[in-house]
Amino acid sequence: MVGMRLLFFSVVLLSSLLSFSSAVPAGLELEEASLNATSDPLLSSRSLEKREVFNHCNNAGFSGTLSQALKDATVILSNMVDHLELAISLYKDDDSGELKPEKASRDMRTFDEHNAFVSYIMFISKIYWGPGDHRNKEGLKTLKGTRDLAQTMKNQYEAYQQGRSIPWTRGGIPYINIFCDDDDVYSERNSAGLTYTEDQGLSNPSRAKGGGLVYWVSQTKGAPEGKEIWIPLLEVCATQEGKGQKRFGIVPASPGIKAYVYRALYGLVEETMVFCPLRFDSWMATESNRLGEGYHYRDLHVKIGSEPTDEQKAASKKLMGLSDFTTGKPPRATRWLSDFLVLTMIHESTHAEAFTGPGKTLDDIMCKNWQTDEVTQRSTDPGCMAQIAKGTDGTDEHGNMQGHKDAEAFAMYAMTTWVNSVYWYSGYLPKDRDNWNPKKQ
Repeated sequence: MVGMRLLFFSVVLLSSLLSFSSAVPAGLELEEASLNATSDPLLSSRSLEKREVFNHCNNAGFSGTLSQALKDATVILSNMVDHLELAISLYKDDDSGELKPEKASRDMRTFDEHNAFVSYIMFISKIYWGPGDHRNKEGLKTLKGTRDLAQTMKNQYEAYQQGRSIPWTRGGIPYINIFCDDDDVYSERNSAGLTYTEDQGLSNPSRAKGGGLVYWVSQTKGAPEGKEIWIPLLEVCATQEGKGQKRFGIVPASPGIKAYVYRALYGLVEETMVFCPLRFDSWMATESNRLGEGYHYRDLHVKIGSEPTDEQKAASKKLMGLSDFTTGKPPRATRWLSDFLVLTMIHESTHAEAFTGPGKTLDDIMCKNWQTDEVTQRSTDPGCMAQIAKGTDGTDEHGNMQGHKDAEAFAMYAMTTWVNSVYWYSGYLPKDRDNWNPKKQ
């Protein structure tokens, strides 16, 4: 799985300290499997004018939290677009990638301008190398590309919530369905009661060229109407903590998976996003506890051009004193923001063409040893994210920077520019906003 770039099955996993992603390549070659269903079907052109229900979460205790996260993600992405526009406004209008002389240094900018610009450099990708550097032009192009993606995702969020998403015709944007349990999507047997091996006469699991195993399950949700499709999986959500779990017969179930997206491939015409029940209590506890303490992300947002209120300053001081930022080697730092369901929602949405548009999905970039192809860290680790943004790790085989293609970096920029009663770009820790520019004190 290491080094795979074309993703259609993306999962967010947790280890003891960090989360990481696993994927199956869209062009997966199977030694034993025979795909009867084409991956390029004549896609439905049904309108979504009246199709307002795409969130199929049937967990009564969690569905409200999930719905609120989707609404919050829409507002957070709108704010992200505004910040990216602010960063772009620092540049000359000739697409040279050169900054305007009057915006060339920190003391010439407002807090919001500097926060928007430097946060991109620190969390996503270095885009400016100093006056006259030829790389600046491509850096500005990268910045604008992220702005365009955030705008598309924000528009698609709004469209889905209003029941007016772009209909999926060939080459268009697919629909997506959200579920709160794999049981609502897959089954070990088809409607005739047959397993994959019994129905297809092929081994399950199948071995992909390269040595990995995939496990076949039946799916009707997201398939053309009235059809059943056998699809390959790597793993699914676990039902409890502990290793060695299996579901749907033989599919490995990982307690580390928080959520994942399955793309519209192998005959599927709609995408699937699943949130894992094992994480529901943690997400809901985060919401409840931080709302109660007064430092939820909704409490800590300041509109562009405004200043924090006295209440926000007090909450920010409380935030900066939390053990997440003062203990540990290194401290959890921006992982504190990753505890929120909304960050997972944004991260996973970047893997779905329903929200990004065709060919615009983001990957899960990894820090790795290119000589051994061994993953050393994931971008959900602050240290790895920083190296990817600098271009000192996580590059492609040609040495090109990949931070702008990373799902976690995108989501983290969205969250850090939203929780802006503090600033996060220095050390990936919340810092006192009053001290952002020593020259202006």
